[in-house]
Amino acid sequence: MTGFAEFIETCFREASKVAVGMRGTGEATVKPSDVNQIVTDTDLAIGALLTGRIRERYPRHAILEEESGPTPGDDEVTWIVDPLDGTSNYAAGSPLYGVMMAAVGAGGVLAGGLALPAFDTVYVAESGNGATRNGQPLGPLPATGPERSLVAFGMDKGPPGLMAAEGRIAAALGTACLGVRMSNSVFDICMVADGAYGAFVHRGCRIWDVAAALCVLGECGGVCTDLDGRPLDLTDPLTKADQVFEVCLASASVHPAVMTALKAVAPA
Repeated sequence: MTGFAEFIETCFREASKVAVGMRGTGEATVKPSDVNQIVTDTDLAIGALLTGRIRERYPRHAILEEESGPTPGDDEVTWIVDPLDGTSNYAAGSPLYGVMMAAVGAGGVLAGGLALPAFDTVYVAESGNGATRNGQPLGPLPATGPERSLVAFGMDKGPPGLMAAEGRIAAALGTACLGVRMSNSVFDICMVADGAYGAFVHRGCRIWDVAAALCVLGECGGVCTDLDGRPLDLTDPLTKADQVFEVCLASASVHPAVMTALKAVAPA
């Protein structure tokens, strides 16, 4: 074991206090590069906290943090940090937001964590050593069939054509499964880890939105692919800051039904 999981959990406890303590303060600013993305003082504070902790503990590691960008290192390990996932939710006063953090090596994700500060809940995992929720082992995902499983589908604002396509996907998922839910944040991924949802689908993720989830859900027996069913490639993470990932993070019992539903509405 690398000790990364314990380090992530310690960092999350600090970050969660910042998120809860700063809620309702400051203003949200729309990023010029993407009208769907906003940044708050809390994003910046947590980003600075987590990158600072990484540099103190692992000075040779590289870091890719959503707000500050890439910092090269002298080691094969790269930390992927999303200081506040679901910032729009956070800024609006919703508790459905969180923090995500992962350590990625040459062979894939070594460790990862998801935190829900408003719920005082932390999920951490280390490759080959299982996952925990608030220190308790997180068991295998349930083998519930798609007809009894809720599916989370996240989507952002876009032009009419894109919105129409997203609507068709949501309808297909709702038909194939019990129903569709949406927080468009790490909360949905945590619900898959808890077994409350059968899958999380999104067509506009970035590497910091998925790296930690791959480890946590993978250690629970989840299936993490793109929308064609292929494994997600996180090699050379510092080069992937601008890459858009289309993802399906699901239990093994629901993933095939999601793939079939998506194929039915895929563009010709």
